[in-house]
Amino acid sequence: MTSVFGITPKTGKKALRADRRLRTIAGRLVRELKRNLKENHNYDKLLKLFETILSQRRNSRKKIYSIHEPEVQCISKGKEHKKYEFGNKVSIIRSVTGIILGAMSFRNEYDGHTIESSLEQVERLTGRKIKLLAGDRGYRGKKEINGTKIMIPDVPKKSDSRYQRLKKHMLFCKRAGIEPTIGHLKSDYRLGRNFYKGVVGDAVNVLLSAAAYNFKRAMKALLGMLQKICEILYLNNISQKWAF
Repeated sequence: MTSVFGITPKTGKKALRADRRLRTIAGRLVRELKRNLKENHNYDKLLKLFETILSQRRNSRKKIYSIHEPEVQCISKGKEHKKYEFGNKVSIIRSVTGIILGAMSFRNEYDGHTIESSLEQVERLTGRKIKLLAGDRGYRGKKEINGTKIMIPDVPKKSDSRYQRLKKHMLFCKRAGIEPTIGHLKSDYRLGRNFYKGVVGDAVNVLLSAAAYNFKRAMKALLGMLQKICEILYLNNISQKWAF
């Protein structure tokens, strides 16, 4: 619960009083509902949710940020313009050619703990095992998982040759290509806001977004191939009517 007043030196006390007043009113309403619904147990789960919200404080663990979506997590971004986001984490694995191989939804785990599940999904969907995976510095601490080598950007070793340094540099440049892919998924394929309910809805939303992204790439490739065929037919004076 938050008050409508900003916490400033001038309005700080006023905001705290308003917050206490809101909690008092909400607590009275919850207790009144419990008295009136004592024989009806259909709303016990919802009343327990209200009591949890009223009892939580700033330093409480496992906070509830939304009544309609209690599973929503507070994710620390560490960025100046956007310090926190509310929702869930998503792990995306992308090939060198730009195709999304795997997409999974997580709660708020450490990034390194999501690699194993994501690799298992890719192996299950494609039937192949990834030998080398390039990630950002958020995956620090994991060097190898089930035979897959994990590489993150770091200072080159003194023992690395010029060819090895250049190869690593090119690999991480290709890894950076996933950032615009995530941006397109959020803005163009509805990954930025989930309209499905619950944890299952989170998993469904990310899978649909990744599938739509891959389908659109496939359609663009097919359109380019058809245009190339039409150009060849036109140059050779062959009617498209008999070609398709």
